[in-house]
Amino acid sequence: MKLSDIHKDCQRKLASAMRETYSDAGSIIDYSFATFYGQGNPKRPRTGTLKGSKKVDPPRISGDTAYLKAGYEGDQISYPDGTFSGAEVLGATMTGTYGVVGNPSYDEEAFRLIIETAKANFASQFGK
Repeated sequence: MKLSDIHKDCQRKLASAMRETYSDAGSIIDYSFATFYGQGNPKRPRTGTLKGSKKVDPPRISGDTAYLKAGYEGDQISYPDGTFSGAEVLGATMTGTYGVVGNPSYDEEAFRLIIETAKANFASQFGK
């Protein structure tokens, strides 16, 4: 196998691992909302606002370089009654403050799972 063929194969494997991780990251973020909301019910009816914070951008892949951003974005959410901005919603859910009922480690667990999944996806493409 020529060096150029090995290089192309590595680029193909990189792109494949990134696409798999992108798909998996979206599912992990979705699952994190179930983790948060599964903690019980607050005094006020749940609005489901947190689900709107999902932010998983398609991977940017160019030759030997790849980038993926996955997580939560407060700019796209707020409480319908205007009492909390998106940043305040995320802050309250991630710290368990303001009487918010939910599992505040939902985000940390999701990030840990995304990293583990990425490692597994790359290992499956490149070997251990």
